[in-house]
Amino acid sequence: MRGWRRHTDGWQPALLAVFLAGSATLLTLPRAVAPTDVPVPLADMRALARVTDADAARAEALDPAPGKPARVLDVDVRTLGSAIRAFGLEDARPARREPEIATARRQILEALPPALAHGPEEVLALRAFQQRAFVRAVRHWEATGEETEDLLALGGDFPGLVRRSGWVVGEGRRLLLTDHALAVLFKKRWNRVAGVEGAAFEPTLDEERAFYQFLLSYPVREALPEAQNAEARTRAARAAERRVDEYRLKKIGEIAALDPAYPSHLARGVVLFRLGQYEAAVTAFRRHLDAHPDGPHALRARNYLQAAIEEVSEDL
Repeated sequence: MRGWRRHTDGWQPALLAVFLAGSATLLTLPRAVAPTDVPVPLADMRALARVTDADAARAEALDPAPGKPARVLDVDVRTLGSAIRAFGLEDARPARREPEIATARRQILEALPPALAHGPEEVLALRAFQQRAFVRAVRHWEATGEETEDLLALGGDFPGLVRRSGWVVGEGRRLLLTDHALAVLFKKRWNRVAGVEGAAFEPTLDEERAFYQFLLSYPVREALPEAQNAEARTRAARAAERRVDEYRLKKIGEIAALDPAYPSHLARGVVLFRLGQYEAAVTAFRRHLDAHPDGPHALRARNYLQAAIEEVSEDL
C-alpha cells in the first residue's frame, strides 16, 4: 500500500496545475462575442489638470484682488475680445441676419493681427478669461435657465446646440458634457471664431482625448420625429441609430488622426459590426490584431472577429 501511495503522493497539486493550465487555454481561445461598446481614448488626468491650472492662472491674473494689481490686457487684445463677443450675440439670434454676421466677422478679422502682434500669450490670456466667464454663465443657465449676455456672447446659440445634439438630460438643462469636454468645446469654437491657428492655441492631445471620449460616449443624437404608428416609430429609431453610428465612424477617424495610441481599427470594427457591415468589420478587427497581436484588447478583438466571421458565413 505504501508503494502505491509513494507513486500517488502530490497528485492533487498536479491535477490542479493541469486544470488551471487548461482553463487558461480556454480563456485565450476566441469565442464569438457580438461587439457592443466602442473603445474610447484615454486622457492623462494629470496632464489635463496642468492645462486647467494654466488656464485658471491666466484668467485670475486679469482679476483685481486685495493687495494684487490686476494685469491689464493691451487695448488691441481687448478690441479683439469685444469683436468676438459682438459676433457671439449676433450668431445667437434666432433669425440670422447675414449682413450683420458678415460685419461682425470682418471686425474680428481686422482686430486679430494687432492683437497677435502682442504675442500669443496675450491672446491666450484673453481666451482663458472669456472661457471662465462662459463656464460660469453655463453653470448659471443650468441652475436657473437664464440665458445671460455672457452665455450668448461667448457661446452663441449654446443652449440650442446642446439641445439639438442631445447633450442635456430629458427636458431639463443638466448637461452631459464633462468639465473638460466643455472647456475643449469652447476653445475649438473660440479658435474658429477668432481665426487663430498654431500649436499654442490648439487643444493638447489629452484635451482632444477627453473631448473625443465624450463624443464617442454621447454622440450627437437628433430628436426623433413624431410618428403615427409603432412601425413608423421603429423605422425612425433604427434610422436614427444608424446615423449615430455613422457619426461615431467619422469621429473615430478624427481621433485616429490625432492619437496614435487609440485602437481605431478595433473601434471601427465595433461600429461596422453594429451597422451590419460584417466583411468590413472582419477586415478592421484583423488589422487591429495584426498591429497589436498581444495588446490589452487582443482577446476582445479575437472574440469580435469570430463573431463577425460567423455573420459573414451566415450571409453566404
